[in-house]
Amino acid sequence: MDRHAGITLLELLTALALVAVLAGLAVPALDGVLLNARRAAAMDGLARAAWFARTEALKRGRPVILCASAGGDRCVANTAAWTGGWRIVPADDLDLTLRQGAGSADPRARLVANRSSFRFEPHDRRSTNGTVAWCDRRGLAAARAMVVAPTGRPRLERGAGSLACPAS
Repeated sequence: MDRHAGITLLELLTALALVAVLAGLAVPALDGVLLNARRAAAMDGLARAAWFARTEALKRGRPVILCASAGGDRCVANTAAWTGGWRIVPADDLDLTLRQGAGSADPRARLVANRSSFRFEPHDRRSTNGTVAWCDRRGLAAARAMVVAPTGRPRLERGAGSLACPAS
């Protein structure tokens, strides 16, 4: 065996340079994966919240509200407050929180909406319809929207629905 076998400094520097280039190429792709995961979590959470609110309205026989909370313990009458979080409350007891959740977990993204709250009515009465959309620096191509129909049924769709994503 050769006791002097090993790698030279030039070989080591070449390998390190190659690793650095590959890591530099991977970071933007991982950033997109992270944004996609956070978008999916936020929008799926909102859709589940809308289904829960609709079910609670039917179960209780009274209206239930899904509202923007801006991360607090009260409903906020501001369409930009969805980014901070949401709450589900009975319409006749706004202090009782049935469920709450976070809005956007990524500071580079916003949730934009055309309503500050959605009122879900029991017994096939008309509920509040509207849209909440995820917007980030990637624009409309990466936007996703939760659209609540007049029947109270939510659906997720590609794009921002009827909303425009503001330029970041």
